[in-house]
Amino acid sequence: MHFIGIDIGTTSICGVIYDFLHRRTESINVSNESGIAAGNSWEKIQDPQWIVTCVMQIIKKFESKYRGIKGIGVTGQMHGIVYLDKDGKAVSPLYTWQDNRGNLILHNNITYAGFLTDHSGYNLSTGYGLVTHFYNIKNSVLPKEAVKLCTIMDYTVMKLTGKKEPLTDYTNAAGLGFFNVRENKFDLSALSSIGIDTSILPEISGSAALAGYYNSNVPVYSAIGDNQAGFIGSVKDREKSIHVTVGTSSQLSVYSGEFFHMNSLDTRPFPGGGYILVGAALSGGQSLSVLRSFFDSVIRMSSRNITEVRDFYEMINAIDYTKGDPAGLTVTTLFNGSRSDPFGRGSISNISATNFTAGDLILGFMRGICNEIFDFYSEIPYGLKKDKHIVIGSGNAIKKNNLLCRVLEDTFNFQVVKSGHDEDAAFGACIAAVAGGNYIPGFAAIH
Repeated sequence: MHFIGIDIGTTSICGVIYDFLHRRTESINVSNESGIAAGNSWEKIQDPQWIVTCVMQIIKKFESKYRGIKGIGVTGQMHGIVYLDKDGKAVSPLYTWQDNRGNLILHNNITYAGFLTDHSGYNLSTGYGLVTHFYNIKNSVLPKEAVKLCTIMDYTVMKLTGKKEPLTDYTNAAGLGFFNVRENKFDLSALSSIGIDTSILPEISGSAALAGYYNSNVPVYSAIGDNQAGFIGSVKDREKSIHVTVGTSSQLSVYSGEFFHMNSLDTRPFPGGGYILVGAALSGGQSLSVLRSFFDSVIRMSSRNITEVRDFYEMINAIDYTKGDPAGLTVTTLFNGSRSDPFGRGSISNISATNFTAGDLILGFMRGICNEIFDFYSEIPYGLKKDKHIVIGSGNAIKKNNLLCRVLEDTFNFQVVKSGHDEDAAFGACIAAVAGGNYIPGFAAIH
């Protein structure tokens, strides 16, 4: 009895097949090469049809090896949108969560995202689908054929099932913005007040609702957000765990059965009930790419003939680490700003005549990533976090980087346990399919 989970990430697309009876998994990871060259530096767009084709190829590879697929679950990058025509065909690129048009100036030095936040009372950032949509309306770039918008995961589910209209669950709907999390519905009056025709919104369902059938016989379930899927695929005891994932971005997530509203953290719906409080850093693992690019450029400048380049993670993990060195470099990793300060930038300080070395710079970056995550944790109410005493780490930047894990442990003063699966979000999508098919009583039951 096998289930397939798909995770449509920003930089990679992952598939996991899960043997439910024997508790075994196998994964496929493909680089996401759907990026489209844009005319503006602030645009971040991808080709939705390339993504769907890639997903179908992954599913076919699993089908060729395993028979009797019982269900398919899907997750992926949240917040972004693609526009659809009346026949369910994509008539736009995927505007991803990294798209920066919401930080452009609308008027009087106020950004589009800032205007919508002030006007609506919701915390809205650039990259949120309805912020992108508002910009597109105001600048007359909305495709004339567009009658619906949805996430890339919802679009993929449509294509797998042959549907013409998108179905989105609460977790993905909340990621678009203007969503009342306590009532699990879009704020239609707030949207109408700023001139958004609410008929363009997708239909909302519960998490892992049956969306249709792939090849007429394999159930496909409504997609869930990758933040929630990663939590489900990683965390065994959600009451005692703090989930930290470092991928392209980084996120800290804790589960709560009770609703909390905090300006510094997102409160997001959790599949099956309850919420997760989420602190999302925009750079996270991308900070390591910035660091790697710096070292690569130094090597190219200083060497005429590069015959051997040391593996980046091998170099990092060889660093001689000393806890809390006060003489070290101080690095803030806000290379893409933050949700609260989109124009903030990173910095390197506390530079002395002896500490501006490659090793100190690497350690500074590790501490900067961990400090940004810990700052979110510090904002969580004590009553919610007092029983949480273990950090579950997921994402390639944590799994490949022992140094980052050690710094994370020292920052939190808790043990860091790496999650047990190679592709946590894709495995979480598998669990969603298992739960959607009623093979288990809830989303946490497999653990």
